[in-house]
Amino acid sequence: MDTPDRSYLHFVRKVREAFAFLTDEGFVEIDALPTLVRFHKSGIEVDVYHGRQSYELGAGVTFSGTRYAMSEIVRATDPEAAKGYRNAVATTPEGVAAGLEALSSLMERYGSAALKGHAGFFSMLEAQRRQWLEEYTLDVLASQLRPKADDAFRRGDYSAAAALYGRIRDRLSPAETKKLALAEGRSRRP
Repeated sequence: MDTPDRSYLHFVRKVREAFAFLTDEGFVEIDALPTLVRFHKSGIEVDVYHGRQSYELGAGVTFSGTRYAMSEIVRATDPEAAKGYRNAVATTPEGVAAGLEALSSLMERYGSAALKGHAGFFSMLEAQRRQWLEEYTLDVLASQLRPKADDAFRRGDYSAAAALYGRIRDRLSPAETKKLALAEGRSRRP
C-alpha cells in the first residue's frame, strides 16, 4: 500500500528544525524520507518517524545493532514520567510541528546518555528489556492459567487447582492466595 502524499506536513524540514541539537552534538543526517529521518554518529543512530498508517510521531536510538524506543529511554531515566508517555499522533502541519518539538525535548531531557553512547546506559536498557519480557511472560501465563485454576477449584479438584495457582503464585490476588492455601491443604488430605 502506498503512503499518501504528506509533503504538506513538511515532516523532514520540521524534524531538522526540532532536532537541530543533534547536529550540534556531531550527528549527521543519513536519511530523509517522507516519514523517516535518520542521524548517525560514532556507531549511534537516531531515527525520527511519522507512522505510515498510525500517524504517530516517534523516535529511537540504535546502539550496537539494537534499537531502543523513546518509551524505553524515558522509562530507564524516569519511570514515573514513562507511565504517562505516549507517542503523539499528528495529521496536520501544526500537529507535526508541536509533536516533534515535544519529542525533541524528551530526547534532550532523557536521551543524553544514549546520545553520548554510554555503554552502561545501554546495558541498563537491555536489562530493563529482559525484565519487561519476564514480567510480560508471567502476565500472559497468569491470564492463561487463572481461568483453569478457578475452574479446578470450583469443581473441587484441589490438587489441580493448587498446581495451577502455584505456577502463577507471584500474580495471585489476595483471594486467589487464600484459594491456593485452601487447595494445598485439601489436596494433602487422604
